[in-house]
Amino acid sequence: MKKYTITDVTEEELEDLLSDLRLQGYNPVTIGPKDELYTVVADAPPTDGSKGSGDSQSGEGSPGTGKDEATFVAARSPIPLQVIYRRADATEIIREGGSRAWRNNNPGNIVSGSFAIEHGAIGADTRFAIFPSEEVGLLAVMSLLRAPSYRNLSLTEAINRYAPPSENHTAHYVDFVAKRTGIDTKTVLSSLTDADLSNVAKSIQKIEGWTPGKQYSADKPRASISARAAGPASSAAPAATDWMRVALREESLPPIERSEWADPGENPRILNYIRVAAPWFDPMKDGGDEVHWCASFVNYCLERAGYRGTGHPGARSFFWNKDRHFIELEKPQYGCIGVFRDAPFADAAWKNGNGHVGFITRWTDTEVELLGGNQSNTVKREWYAKTSAKSTTVKRKLVAYLMPAMN
Repeated sequence: MKKYTITDVTEEELEDLLSDLRLQGYNPVTIGPKDELYTVVADAPPTDGSKGSGDSQSGEGSPGTGKDEATFVAARSPIPLQVIYRRADATEIIREGGSRAWRNNNPGNIVSGSFAIEHGAIGADTRFAIFPSEEVGLLAVMSLLRAPSYRNLSLTEAINRYAPPSENHTAHYVDFVAKRTGIDTKTVLSSLTDADLSNVAKSIQKIEGWTPGKQYSADKPRASISARAAGPASSAAPAATDWMRVALREESLPPIERSEWADPGENPRILNYIRVAAPWFDPMKDGGDEVHWCASFVNYCLERAGYRGTGHPGARSFFWNKDRHFIELEKPQYGCIGVFRDAPFADAAWKNGNGHVGFITRWTDTEVELLGGNQSNTVKREWYAKTSAKSTTVKRKLVAYLMPAMN
């Protein structure tokens, strides 16, 4: 896979460049700023549909080799000590055991958040970001050390900020990095070359702990989860804060960032919802950010919170519940998924046709409030009647309340 490096990018040019690269299928990572300029490293998207090189443990492409990062589009940590990486073709690799840094491809144990996402993170566990490869994770560490909060600090000051004494044996940390890199502890980070900074990042990786565990292909289907398991709401409902936190964060963005754009513009954030939700689906062939994207938004929030989505851009995919990743509830609960179906209703399997999905936040006997995407062309809350009719003909009805199964 070819790798392209774009240098001398100004802050004004950066966001447009990153958006353009992502829309074209690239996986860009930002380094810098250095002297107020950025470097963008981007992997060319695969053209032959291949999965990449083999792995000595499983015969599958490894998320840690640096060769497959463009094909890993999402990751989640459904249970402690396990991370699942998903490729663009929906196949998956599982990492278990080992150190947290290794499982997450996060050599610096960078906390999840906007910085991690902007520098290539594809998921998170309960606290830390998950990167598609070790290489991308190391580049994120370098970018963090080039950030305004670090670049004017000495090596000692930087490590005291990175690994504060309240949580670490910081003096040992400083001594280890200095001896391993040969960099004086009083050296200011902004004076370091890229090679020096790379050595600092690798030293951080060493002291943070990089211990491989078990890695294998997720080729065995999960055990089926009953759609009517006993007491599902009491066990699944407390986890709603995980995905609702993601949804609420998206809702809080400025309208221009969470809404469809007038043609010929395409909102890259909405396109990213679709890419994470259903990597195989190309929205640009079917309307760009104007394609129905309510299901993609729900799937995006679930995936980012570490839960399985449906892998499909249609609202009906939640109704199908093919892999039994959702538990059907008798009554709504905060954070559950409300599934609406549009007429006609003759096909009991709902193989085709439209609908709408969103997260339920409030409800009455006749209506539910949904926090969702593609609601008046944006991410917002709206009230929906449980049954909508024109004259005496039902046009839309609520057909399911679903709660993601506990991972």
